[in-house]
Amino acid sequence: MKSVLYFILAGFLTLLTAETFPQKVISGQSKAQNVTIKPEYTRGLPPNLFVNLSFDDDNKNGILEANEKARLNLQITNKGKGPAQGLKITVKDNISDNDLTIRDGQEIAFIYPDKSAMVTVELTAGMWIKSAEHKLQIDVKEYFGYDMDPAILMMSTLQFQEPKLVFSGYEIFDVGEGTSALVEDGKIQAGEMVKVKLYVQNIGQNVSPGSKYSIVSKDQNVYLTGSVGELGNIGIGEVKEIWFTLSPNKRISTTGDLPINLAISNTFKRGELKDQKLPLALNSRAPEANIVKVEADIERLKAQVARFEFKSDRITANTASLIDITQAPRSLTTRTDAVGIVIGIESYDYFVPAPYADSDADIMKNYFRNTLGIEKVYDFTNKKVTGNFFDNNFNPAYGELQKAVKKGETEVFVFYSGHGIPSTAGDRVFLLPSDGRLEAIERQGYDLNTLYNSLAALNAKSVTVFLDACFSGVSRSSETNEARNLIAAKGALVRPVVAQPWLNDPGFAVFSSSDFDQTSLGYDASGTGLFTYFLAAGLQGKADANGDKKITAGELSDYISRNVSETSVKIRGLQTPRFNGNRETVLVRF
Repeated sequence: MKSVLYFILAGFLTLLTAETFPQKVISGQSKAQNVTIKPEYTRGLPPNLFVNLSFDDDNKNGILEANEKARLNLQITNKGKGPAQGLKITVKDNISDNDLTIRDGQEIAFIYPDKSAMVTVELTAGMWIKSAEHKLQIDVKEYFGYDMDPAILMMSTLQFQEPKLVFSGYEIFDVGEGTSALVEDGKIQAGEMVKVKLYVQNIGQNVSPGSKYSIVSKDQNVYLTGSVGELGNIGIGEVKEIWFTLSPNKRISTTGDLPINLAISNTFKRGELKDQKLPLALNSRAPEANIVKVEADIERLKAQVARFEFKSDRITANTASLIDITQAPRSLTTRTDAVGIVIGIESYDYFVPAPYADSDADIMKNYFRNTLGIEKVYDFTNKKVTGNFFDNNFNPAYGELQKAVKKGETEVFVFYSGHGIPSTAGDRVFLLPSDGRLEAIERQGYDLNTLYNSLAALNAKSVTVFLDACFSGVSRSSETNEARNLIAAKGALVRPVVAQPWLNDPGFAVFSSSDFDQTSLGYDASGTGLFTYFLAAGLQGKADANGDKKITAGELSDYISRNVSETSVKIRGLQTPRFNGNRETVLVRF
């Protein structure tokens, strides 16, 4: 009887262990017996594998750089009726680079129905990795052939970028404390003591870390003080100044440049300045310094940040911690004398769509009412925004909005999601109705200057504007939507000059989704604009940084900016939201 009970109990514990810990890889070595234990797989009801993918590199810029590590994360969920068995994860690169290590080959014995397993594939770039765009094929094979649908990670690698330190110029000071001039003429004469300011610049493509300098005279008749010191890190394109005191005595016989050499070292031991003879000559004025503009090569790669490509509806990307923004919470804030205008244009007659713009408006009208506590909210989407819509509503003389505003008493809120269109020269930017044409942009478009000036002319108690639109001339893109050129512009556009009413009116504030030369992205995971997603999440309370149950404009701006910037590089490139206005304004109380 005892033996029977023993076997029943042992069987129950085995079943309990398998059900309770389905994610555990159970193939491997038994330490006690030193033998390989492999699970037994049995054909039954099929699994149905879904996966959420995410990519995370050490410095979070979406590019794998020399001596950096990154992680490809797969959260695999079985939504089928049978267990997924003997899963093998492989990542195959289309490019051979010995300095890129991919630690794949992991195995999962079982994922039971309605259970998930997290797998992390570590990617390591060596010192000499090459710059390239890699196409990584991600496969999850199941023992009985119920495999995960294929997915691709497009990932750029960047070879080691070297600093390059150069001497850029100097100035002579023979007047003031610590100097002694025979003739105050900005030159060096024998018998004087002058101060010299050197300019050194890093024109390379990496920081020069831990930089130190030393200046050496090779003539015993030339005296130096302050000739050694530290410059710290010198960034890409950065200019540093070195000050030292120089005094040639009356015995000096050198003609031409004085025998003074400059050396700058760094912890990389690369791009250093070694024994640079300085062009310091007696009785000569300093020429103009040669400072050059340097841009990091990595800026060119920001349109190629790591992104996933897939066609299956069983695959999602970067949604592991997706916040439900569909429900706008009711706050303690009530604005009995406030009006809100919510506009979302996804479908255009003569332009490609702005993905999710009408969804943005549908969500934000509820946040205006419930969370911001706005009494009157009017929403307009797609075909409701045609013709002279903007002028008919925002004109301060006869527009619909001015009829609802009591001067000095009414709070005005405006939300817009859709295309922003620059003029062909780029010096002006416009909001465009759904039936607007590029050829008639001056007549049909609504200049952003006009919008700001019209709102300021209402003399409302306050004005708060949220813009989920970009003005770079490129359409809104996402992981599944390619960016399209809206204006057929070639080359760089002039940066527009836009009115800044917040400078004179502390009650005027603008939250913009991106800078003028950037694209505002869509977020497939939430079905909204990326800016709108974090705007809504922040208003829910996520932006309450100090936990005081209040959300200020500054807190909301910081939350949006941080999260949009970090998430955007995982989609299609850097997007940096902007805020202008009073950071201390309280928007929501809970």
